Parts: sequence; structure tokens; C-alpha cells
Amino acid sequence: MKKAVTILLFALFLITLTGLARYIFLHQTGIPAMSAVKNDASLAGMYRKTADIDLGKVEVYNYQRMGFTHGFLQFSPNSRYLALGTEQGDILFMNVDGKTLWKRSIGLGKISALTFSPDGSKLLVGDTSQQGSLICFDTATGNELWRYASASELEPDIRQKIYPGIVYITTDEQGFIYAVGQRYKKNSDGSNEYRDRIYKLDENNGNKVAMFPPDHDMDAWVSWVGVDRQGRRLVFGTGNWDTGKTCRYDDNVYCLDDKLNQPLWSVFIDPVTPYQRTTMRSSPDISADGSYIAGIANDGRCFLYDGGGRELWRRTLSQPRQIGGVYINATGMFVRIVGGYVVLTTGNTYNRANWQLPTPVDHPARNTIFVFDLQGNLMYKHSTGGMVEEMSINDGRIVLAVGRNVRTKDPSVHGIQILSLEDGRLLDSMPTAGPCIGEASSADGRYVAGIEAPIQLDDGQIIGSYRLYIWEKK
Repeated sequence: MKKAVTILLFALFLITLTGLARYIFLHQTGIPAMSAVKNDASLAGMYRKTADIDLGKVEVYNYQRMGFTHGFLQFSPNSRYLALGTEQGDILFMNVDGKTLWKRSIGLGKISALTFSPDGSKLLVGDTSQQGSLICFDTATGNELWRYASASELEPDIRQKIYPGIVYITTDEQGFIYAVGQRYKKNSDGSNEYRDRIYKLDENNGNKVAMFPPDHDMDAWVSWVGVDRQGRRLVFGTGNWDTGKTCRYDDNVYCLDDKLNQPLWSVFIDPVTPYQRTTMRSSPDISADGSYIAGIANDGRCFLYDGGGRELWRRTLSQPRQIGGVYINATGMFVRIVGGYVVLTTGNTYNRANWQLPTPVDHPARNTIFVFDLQGNLMYKHSTGGMVEEMSINDGRIVLAVGRNVRTKDPSVHGIQILSLEDGRLLDSMPTAGPCIGEASSADGRYVAGIEAPIQLDDGQIIGSYRLYIWEKK
């Protein structure tokens, strides 16, 4: 009997040791682990899952959390590689089967942007840190080629841990990189302090070619730029959440020339009740030839301008509604101009008085994708059920990462949805347990990738985990 107990205790010790070693191997060394692919077919059967990769442990948030877990994902222009920036500050460069070719860490900063150069030879990563850097990696070797620090303009406040960040990066076909540097501070009196610059850098060496403004920081929220294919026009939008504060950059849409000198034109958009200001977070976008600029405001209105700043049309996608003494609305989120299509999205229903307060009902225009033609005709719309966290448009398809619905809290909406750009038909979908927080689709339409995050439900249960999935078209 004593011998049997000893054997049993030894077996339990081995099991515990094995489990501990597995945990350390998977999470402490940071080496992504491939797991067996299960339930590998998409719902319509067009795609099969080819990779399921554990990205390690992250803090688990709930539905009340305004910010959420991040992940940055993009396929290379030749559709052969995938780059991923994780919540933990790791950069993974892998093939389309999910095999990691190289891995780098940015250290103590947080990854805040990621994109490829047009020829795919460089990977451009933005971080939020004491230096607020744009880092350029050689995709063939993973070696760092150069970095540009925005801290010289956007000065960190180290005592209060207020750091600058490169929050958006895009490129043109002339070999130039455009990046938004941002530093944001919430003051003790509740007011907001913004500092922003837009940089134009040489892709080959990171040298600064131009900067807007050249001699001071913008005093409005800027987190996005759109650039036409030739780099002749750059557009950006602004936000300002202080109702009694007048900013130097009070207009809502600005257009610059290739030298980033004085604005060619700018537009002020009158607010609508109950808003005191019109704000734009993730727009405007500019067409590849620079002929059109489309924007969507947080209040749910969208706009199309010609290249000279003349308004061609405006539409209201989501209108504030007063119910039970409170205003509810669905915020305007993303916009893309692709060919003759203007694609726009709205987000979750929110309470105007406070985002985290409950709303009596769900807004009818929440979590919806709207597609217009260039004449302003609504071609179709599609309700996603959850927040569109990211979208890409390639090969005639709209690929959507669908995350939390903070009102219904329905986890069945989480996952990837693929629509036909032409008519909005739902072509396929890939459910995920936790919210899908990022996506990418390859230019040839063969691959789709998504990042899942864990979430804690109201009863305390945690569903999902921090994972990368890759699907291949059959």
C-alpha cells in the first residue's frame, strides 16, 4: 500500500512538473506554440483554418472596459508573409502557415502601429514609449535598419508617465512614409491636452523629409492620415473633447500638399445636437488618385469631398435619439474608398452622457457597415452584431474583425465576417470564442488572419484567449 501511494505521489509530481514546464515554455519564453487545428472549416466552407497560435497571457478585460486588448496584423504585399504586433510588445514575422521566421521585442513600450513598405522589404512599427519611435525592420533578416523618435518634438512627461507614440503609419508609391505622432494627457481638472505632429520620412534611411506643423504641435486629437498613391495629397481629421476650449486646429478636415506646408484647404463641420463639437477619430480616407476624400464623424454623419475640398454629399448613418431623458447614438468609426465604393462603419450604442452608463435600448444603426457609390446612393448595409474593430478590402471582399457588443453582450457575434464588396452578401464567417480584435486579408484573397482576445463575462466566466488564427481559401 505504501509503495502504491509513493508511486501515485510521484506520478502527480511528474504531471505537475510537466504542466509547469509547458506553461513556462509557452508563456515565459514567448515562443508561439502551434496547437492542433480543430473545427477548421469556416461556416460556409470556403476557408479552412491552417494555424491556431497561442500568443501568451494578457490582462483580461470585461464589457465595461472602454479600451481593450490590442493586436496589429498585416499580410505582406506579395501575400507570402504575415506580420503581427502583440500586446506584450513582440513583433512576429511569419510565413502564411504560421511558422515564425523571426521575432523581435520593442522592450518596455507598447506597439501602436504596424505596416509594410509597398515592396514588402521593410516592416514599419510604431510604439508608444519614452521615445515614441517609428522602427524600420528588414523583413529578410529582422535586423533594425533605422528608427525615428518623436520625443524630440512631443516631449514625454516621465514623472507622470505621459509618453508620445507613433499611432498610425502609411506609405505612398514614391518611397515615403507618413506617420502620426501623438501625445495625450488628461489633466487633473478633467481637461484634455493634445500634441500631434505628422511626419514624412524617407523609407531608405528614416530621414525626415517634412513635418506638419514645422515649428509647433497641433493642439487637437489626430490619429489618422490618408495619402494618395503618388503622395501628392495628405488628409487628416481632428477631434477635441473639451467643449469650452478653442483650439488653433479647430477645423475638422485638413488637406496638405506633398511638402506638408500650409493646408491647401480645410473644412469646419457644424456640430449637431447634443454635441458641442464635430470630431473624427479614424478618418478621412483619400482615393488612390486623390480625387475624393471621405470622412465619418463620431456623431454618425459621413461626407464626401472632391480633391479641392468641395462637399459632394453628406449622409446621416446614425442619428442621436433622446429616449428616457438620455441621448443614445452609434458612433461613426471607419471609412475606406475603394474603386467606386465608399465603405463606412458604425460602432456600439453608447450613452451620450457617459459611454459606460447603460442605454434604454440598442440604437438601430449600431454595429453596421454602410456602402455608398460615389454619387451618394446607398448600395447596401449589413449589421455585424458586434463592434467592427478593423476591416480590410481586397480581391472584391470586405473582411471584418467583429468584437464586443457592449449592450447585448452576445459572444456569438465574435469572429471574422467576409462580405462581397459588390452587393454586401455574407460570403463566409469564422466564429471565435472571444472578441476578434484585429484582422488582415492577403492581397490575392487567399488568406485571412484574425486575433482573438479573452473577455470576462458578467458572471465571472472567461471565454476566449489571446490567439492568432490563419485561414486559407480552399
